[in-house]
Order: sequence, then C-alpha cells, then structure tokens
Amino acid sequence: MPVSGVPRLKSGKKGAKMIRVLYLVIAILAFVELYSVGVTLLAKKLGEKDYKRCLIPFYAFYVVNRITGGFNVLTIPVKKYHSMVAILSVLSVLATVYACWGDTHLPVESAPSLWQIMGVILGLCALLFWLSIIASSTKIYRRFNVKKDKLALWLSALVITTPVLYAYYAKKNEPRSLKDMY
Repeated sequence: MPVSGVPRLKSGKKGAKMIRVLYLVIAILAFVELYSVGVTLLAKKLGEKDYKRCLIPFYAFYVVNRITGGFNVLTIPVKKYHSMVAILSVLSVLATVYACWGDTHLPVESAPSLWQIMGVILGLCALLFWLSIIASSTKIYRRFNVKKDKLALWLSALVITTPVLYAYYAKKNEPRSLKDMY
C-alpha cells in the first residue's frame, strides 16, 4: 500500500490502459487519412485547386465543408466542419488520458466510475462524428447526383466505407453545382 493508505492499481494495468490511448489515437488518424483520400478524389473531380492538400490530416473536413456548402447535425448548422472534427478528436483523446490518469491516481473503487463518466463523453463524441459523416455524405451524394443515394447513405452509416464510396462516385458521376442541388 502507498503511504497514504489508499490502494492503487498495479503498474502493469497502467501500461495496458495507455495502450488503449495509443490505439484510439492511431484509429482516429488512420480514419482521417482514409477519409482524406476519398475527399481528395472528390475535390479533384470538382476541379478544386490544391486538391492534394486534402491529404493533410483534418484539412479534408474543411474541403468537405466547402463542397457541401454546410450541413446540419441534429438541426444544428455546422459552419466549420474541420474545427468540429478536430475538437471531437482532441476531446476523445483527453477523456481517455484522464481516465487512464484516474487508474493510477485514484483509489481502486473510484477508477471504474471515472471510466464510466469518460465513456459517456467518448460515446457522445463518436455519435456526433458519426452523425456528421452521415449528414455531410447526404449532401455529397446529392451533389454527385447518386441514383441509389439511400443505399449509399446506409453504407455510409458504416463509416469505414464512406471514403470508398466517395472515390467510387467521384469516378462514376458528374457533380452538380451547389446552386443546382436544390
């Protein structure tokens, strides 16, 4: 027992929790890069200058905002999609790091409660990100005049298929201007 008399978790578990943080960061960055490839192909098809900049992490979300002309998530207008995604990503990492900190600095009885609270924050971040992917994809499919847009939207709900669909429709369909979408 430590000097304070409060039992702490063993250091072996601390390493396992930090691996979770590393996995979370890698997963976020891997998806952002995969998404960026799909958006790069969309931007190229639309004739965006500097479309290669989409491969810079989180810049693709800025381009999606320009391509869609903005969209709503749960009736809330998203004006700066790239900022929203960056904030959600940082918040997810911070919540995980804080919960890991709690494992080593809080009593054994309190650490699981902190993980539950941080799990709610992680869940909300994931839900908002998922809904924003669906909302932006809806406008992108409308702009690219996708005939089976309901099927594409259901596939986009899987999130990981979204960049592949973007690449497919960028190659197959001709885009409309923002004015012609409505």
